[in-house]
Order: sequence, then structure tokens, then C-alpha cells
Amino acid sequence: MTYEILKTSPEISGMGHSRKRVEDERFIRGAGQYIDDIKIPGMLYMSIVRSPFAHAKILNINSEKALAIPGVLAVITGETLKEYNLHWMPTIMSDTQMVLPVEKVMYQAQEVAAVIATSRYIAEDGMHAVEVEYEQLPVVIDPFKALEPDAPVLRTDKEGQTDNRIFHFEVGDKTATEEAFANAAVTVKENIYLPRIHVASIETCGCIADFDRIDGKLTLWMTTQAPHAIRTVFALVAGHVGLSEEKIRIISPDLGGGFGGKVPIYPGYVIAVAASVVIGKPIKWIENRQENLQADSFARDYHMTAEIAADSDGKMRALRIKTIADHGYTDAQASPAKFRAGLFSIATGSYDFKNAFVEVDGVYTNKPPGGVAYRCSFRVTEAVHALERMVDVLADKLHIDAAEIRMKNFIQPEQFPYNSVLGWEYDSGNYPAALQLAMDRK
Repeated sequence: MTYEILKTSPEISGMGHSRKRVEDERFIRGAGQYIDDIKIPGMLYMSIVRSPFAHAKILNINSEKALAIPGVLAVITGETLKEYNLHWMPTIMSDTQMVLPVEKVMYQAQEVAAVIATSRYIAEDGMHAVEVEYEQLPVVIDPFKALEPDAPVLRTDKEGQTDNRIFHFEVGDKTATEEAFANAAVTVKENIYLPRIHVASIETCGCIADFDRIDGKLTLWMTTQAPHAIRTVFALVAGHVGLSEEKIRIISPDLGGGFGGKVPIYPGYVIAVAASVVIGKPIKWIENRQENLQADSFARDYHMTAEIAADSDGKMRALRIKTIADHGYTDAQASPAKFRAGLFSIATGSYDFKNAFVEVDGVYTNKPPGGVAYRCSFRVTEAVHALERMVDVLADKLHIDAAEIRMKNFIQPEQFPYNSVLGWEYDSGNYPAALQLAMDRK
């Protein structure tokens, strides 16, 4: 088989060309500038009090001992932010998330209060001196149990919420798919769990919030992969107190790793901004590794029951996937679109299925928000993982080579533009040639 190797011109570079990295020289010389390298005159430091419980009422927060420590200037609680209506904020998916809780915590390591001090060490001492009295509540960490009729409703803040289901999404012809399965010569079925993962980037998250009271503008240095989206979200959070979008400047210095984990707005960012507005000084917050691993955005946590119906020769006739998606205590996935389950309905992949049905239920649990970190790909990763795993299972059951069964079922080049049975239009592709090339070069 011969292949046409496509390249752009050398002047354009791009496809078919290697491109040298432009930032290496300053990094190997130690000239990179990360968030913790930035110092501003008069800067104060923030440390966050976090919950030891996954679900509990907050009965009392006593900050007297913390405020008695020399250098501790303030302790900020949910009640403090509530005065400015800043105790809640939107997520990327238009759900809501606590900045600091007023009534209860929803996951272990959730932010409870913040201590402002003249040094980071003093802020840490103050954080440990804050006394919080809790009343523990039933904890739900299993998304299947969260959907049971007698499960405690977690998001009691949401009017009309009677269970822990965030959404139900489905696409495809259910009846035709069931008929294809009923008439199939061969079926395979697997329960596939793609567990939660954390990016664990070398640099943790942090920011410096500097509000200028004279011109009413905010400059925010922060570890973000999405400065423009962040500015918009901050304006949604704080626009009512005068911080409209044109008054917010986001600066993203060098990042010590991101991988999606530095896309969201974490409560620590908003607390630092609120503290700077109220106190009138720059506020620096840098989370430690424990905070980063416990409370920052996670990805995956998809429980998928996947099935393929096929002929005895390996020709695939139908695909069916039912998914329970554990989103933690709020829907914070990176998919601000009409597709509540992201692009999971791309699940037929590069195969010419004639029937398919996919459904996804998003579920609240007592875990940190999930859905953004590590190449979330708007749920394409989860869909492709399930599909390709099932193709391998089918090949194994039929004792057919895994490459052969793929070649038999690929969408062919002459079928493009191609409309998938789940509603996606593919403009171009040559999957048999791509797989053959990969095998030839193995």
C-alpha cells in the first residue's frame, strides 16, 4: 500500500514539520517566572481552613485564637462573603458552587474560612488556630447509591431538587437498537469504570489579587490556562459589586503544568479577590500539595455499561452505552454547551454503526467537583475508551484479529462526508489507511 505524505510549506511550518520550542532557553537558565516568584509591595498572604468531613453542618466558626496571633489581620468566612453576595459562584456548566459555605460543607477538604496575614507562615499558624464546630451528616460517595430513592438529597440549596440526579442525556434510536440486539448473532457486554484522576502538576494553583480602590480595577496574576474565560466568569461572580469585565485584568505567568486542572475558577481565587477588595492590599494565595490533591478539579469518574451487537463474522450492527457520571457536589465539567454529557455521543467513533443508543446520568455525590482536569476532551476520551475496549472484547470472543475486525467495520473513505447514527457529521477521513500505516511502521 502506498501513502501520500502531506506537508505544508517550510515557510508555514505546521503539518509534517518539527518546530523548536521557543521557551526552553529561559527555563534552563532559571529565568522562568511562576506565580510564587511574583512579589508586590505591601502584599499579604492567605491560608485556607478546610473541612475534615465530607458532609457536615457548620455550627460555629471561632476565630478569636487566630486573630490573637501577631500578624493575623482577618479571618474571612461564608458569612463575610454573604454580605457582598459573593458566597456562591457559577461553574462553567451553569451550576453553582460555594466560595465559602454558610450552612454546610459538601466534601472533605472543602474551603471553610480564610486567614489573611503578613506572612505565609503566620497565615498557616492562623489557619490552624481557627476552631470550627461541625455536625456530621450522612455521606454519599457512591453514585449508584446516590440515585437510590432513599438517598439523602445533597443539594438542598437548589429549589425543587428532590434527588441527586443532575441531568439525564440520551441520543439515538432506542427501539431500533434494542431490536438489533435482540436479533444479533453475537453480543458482548462489559462494565467499564474510568476512575477519577488528578493531574498533580508540579506547580500547585495560586494567585495574587490586587484591587486598586482609586480606579476600581482588579489585576489578578493567577495559574490559569484560560485567562479570557476566567475574566468572564469573575465578572459574573463580582459584577454586582462593580467588577465588570473591562475592569478585570488577568495575567497568566509561566505554568508548572496545567493539563486542564488550571482551567476552573477555584474558591481560593475568589476569596483572594474579595479580601483584596475589602482590605485594599494585594493578597497572595498559594495552595500546598495536600490541598491540591484533595480539593482541586478531578476528571473522569465514569461508570459505563457498554454493549456491542454483531454478526458472527465480526460485522458490528449496534452499540449501546449506559453511563453514570459522578460529578461530585457540583457540575463543573468543561462543556458549556447544549450537550449535558459533553461530546460523549461521539461514541460510535470511526465505525459504521447502523444503530446506537447512548444515555448518561450526571449525579451529585460528596466529592470535590469533577470534570475538567487532564485532557477532559469534552468526554471524547471516555467515549473512545469504552468503544475501543468493546471492539477488543468482541474480537477476542470471535477469535478474530483486533486489526481485522476494525478494518471490517471502519467508515470507508468514499462514505465521506459521513453522518453518524448519533447525529455527527464527519467531513473527511481515511481510517483504514491510518491503521495500515500504523501497523506497517510498528
